[in-house]
Amino acid sequence: MARVYRIANDMAEKEKAVGGLLTFGQAGWIAAGLIVGAGVFVGMAKIMPPVLALMIGLIPAAAIGLPFAFYNKGGLTLVQYLIWRFKFQKKSKHLVNTLTYRMDRASDYEREQKAKESENIF
Repeated sequence: MARVYRIANDMAEKEKAVGGLLTFGQAGWIAAGLIVGAGVFVGMAKIMPPVLALMIGLIPAAAIGLPFAFYNKGGLTLVQYLIWRFKFQKKSKHLVNTLTYRMDRASDYEREQKAKESENIF
């Protein structure tokens, strides 16, 4: 009789709970895209033929639903990536240290040596 070993689930991958094909997040983004596309379709169907309005409505539906559902960059979903990028751009990019001398320049080196000598005198 073979032994049964319990192995932990792989937590690195999300569970594809919607039909075995999509995660809940992916299904939510596709649904949000379809809702926006339906809104565009309803608005446009009043002023143009429904077939043309449907084609125009599919453009924002696909533009919102598909990239946010399936695109990954650096192991992050598109929403996570955009949030991190926005937070990084809001940060101050100025360095606190404002000393701008280099030791390979003769004048800077001499000034540094004089400062060290004056500290050693007292």
